[in-house]
Amino acid sequence: MKRYLSNERGAVMIVVLAVLLMLGLVGASMISTSTQDMAISDNFKRGSQAFYAAESGLELTRNSLWSQYVAQSMVSPVKAAGDVGTYSTYSAWLNALGLPDSGSILLASNQTVSNQGRVDSIRVNRTNLPGNTSLELKIQSYGSDGVRSNELVTEVLSIGSGVFSGFDVAILAKNINCSMCHARVDNAKRFYNTDLTKQDTFDRVKVASLESMLIRTTSADSYIAGTLYTRGIVTDKSGVPIVDLSPTNKGVEAWACTDGTIDEPLTPEKMTNTTGSPLPAYGNLYLNYPTNAADMTDGPLPTSFPSAIPDVNNNRLVDASEFTDIASTATGELQGGIIYGVPSGSSYAGAALPGAGNEASVSGTYAGNLILVGTDANPIVINSKVAVDGDVIIKGKISGDGQIFAKGNVYVEGDVTYTDGSSAGNRTFGVGTDGSANSLSLAAGGNIMVGDYLTPGGGNILDVNSRDAGDGTTSFSFTMSEITLFNRGEWSKTQPLLPGTGGTVVANPEYDPTYIPRYYTLGAGDPVYIYNKNPISKGKDAGTFYDPATRSWKGKEHVDKYDTTMLTKIDVGDPRLASSVRLNLAPGAGWLTEAQLKQFSVNDENARSAGAAFQFDGQLYTNNSIFSLTRSASKTGGRMQVNGSIVASDIGILVPVELRVNYDSRLRSKLQIASNEAIFLTRVSWLAQQSANY
Repeated sequence: MKRYLSNERGAVMIVVLAVLLMLGLVGASMISTSTQDMAISDNFKRGSQAFYAAESGLELTRNSLWSQYVAQSMVSPVKAAGDVGTYSTYSAWLNALGLPDSGSILLASNQTVSNQGRVDSIRVNRTNLPGNTSLELKIQSYGSDGVRSNELVTEVLSIGSGVFSGFDVAILAKNINCSMCHARVDNAKRFYNTDLTKQDTFDRVKVASLESMLIRTTSADSYIAGTLYTRGIVTDKSGVPIVDLSPTNKGVEAWACTDGTIDEPLTPEKMTNTTGSPLPAYGNLYLNYPTNAADMTDGPLPTSFPSAIPDVNNNRLVDASEFTDIASTATGELQGGIIYGVPSGSSYAGAALPGAGNEASVSGTYAGNLILVGTDANPIVINSKVAVDGDVIIKGKISGDGQIFAKGNVYVEGDVTYTDGSSAGNRTFGVGTDGSANSLSLAAGGNIMVGDYLTPGGGNILDVNSRDAGDGTTSFSFTMSEITLFNRGEWSKTQPLLPGTGGTVVANPEYDPTYIPRYYTLGAGDPVYIYNKNPISKGKDAGTFYDPATRSWKGKEHVDKYDTTMLTKIDVGDPRLASSVRLNLAPGAGWLTEAQLKQFSVNDENARSAGAAFQFDGQLYTNNSIFSLTRSASKTGGRMQVNGSIVASDIGILVPVELRVNYDSRLRSKLQIASNEAIFLTRVSWLAQQSANY
């Protein structure tokens, strides 16, 4: 017989209820989880819709700000459809869109991109980066699913140009003529090397002309320890094209190089044009070197010269705002030596360079004109980048590692040499006695004059009044002779027809109706002189004429007097100059006179030791002109030595006995001047974030 306890009768019910409760909780949890999963899935879907809508906004913006720009042609500044253009053209295009520097623009709003996605707004902010080499675009794209999910995607783009590649070259200009009469172009490291174990290890050097080169085939005597590059045409002094430089009477030879290094001992060899597709590397001559970067198999070579101080508005002048931009990156310092500042609006009254300074130092920038004089005991000391809002005069000893950017002209009024040390009686080039580096780069927004450029042909280098006035009232100088040639090159680009033979005119294949010519004069109020006439009555060689078949000017090489039968004279105020830019070689705003400059040259000549070549250590650069003249009758003996490089759009240098240029490869990266060639787009950063409110 079974016996049951009375309190066991409800136990089963309790268990059943517990199980039912547990099942209910599990069911509720499952329902809750399912609901949450559905909500998460829905939120993810809406978030994705909002995100991709915002991403679509970025794509639309890149198309608007880049693709449409590339596809568009521009008149001022000039850009062809399909070309990426330059920093100047892109800046101008953004300005036209209503997006200036430090500006912001609402590019789009409430734009549907899909059935469930919408771009609520796209805002673009622009910032020009220091130095005007590139700019930054910050794009903020707000996406929405149209109901409740919002997404903000921010992208930063950098649009800018690369760095000018011309500083790989010892001598570079658009047109080279007199400079290559008696030149020796070498590697400074090789020239000053005393370690025999390092022979055959020094890199070759390069010389290049971007438009034309003139060679005196019967009297020139030049050597290049490396490679000569030309574009355009190579002619003799009568303008007759030269297609082969290898015969013995062609005036320019090479020192042999093997695989890009200079063979030692130096071995002369004839220049032979390098051909092939692709072009083989390490040739000693490249006629018509390509302009397409992919075809430049022997190294890059620029197609134009950018302004040392970036010309943002493309007016071929350095404006106040442009100088302010580069000054913002100048953090260097000048100390020691004689630092004499002439503030803007003031003038210098001395007949000699100052014997004492009025500035203890210059940090970053100087507002005015600057005279720098160094001695062995008290050299100029430079550190990093310094910007001068005016002209610069420099002479003497210098130490340190730095660069000077002048808004105006630069005048080298005597030898400028490093305070280098010595070892076993030999100069340790570019290295001081304490082992520190010495290097100098001079960049001008205007022109660079080295030594006496004012004395006319047949003039007296010791007479302060023996000067070319630049207005046709005095004797004619070498500088003016070069000016008339440079001005012809600028003028010809603006002419649909050019003077031909026998009084005819011929079509100009290089005519550009949008081109803004830049003309040189000696002084601010002087006429513009252009060598572009052929007086038939004086014989075929009495003037010049254009040959469209060879794109060259034939006839007499240059003029030697103010003869208006051969020169076009255009006075200031003439309507023909209305759309031109004029740069003069005289000090800006009359702070110094040409008579004073000539007196400085006389003083230097008097103090110079007989037979001492004019010397300059450093790099010279301008997108305008460099002029220099050393006469055989001077104590220089008609010789000049540059340990660095000479790079300019126009180079007018006459050194009748020997121009020695020892290329200093250390300087190739010092100036970091932005190229005015093709720009490129780079994505700098990207960030996505959900936003409840925007």
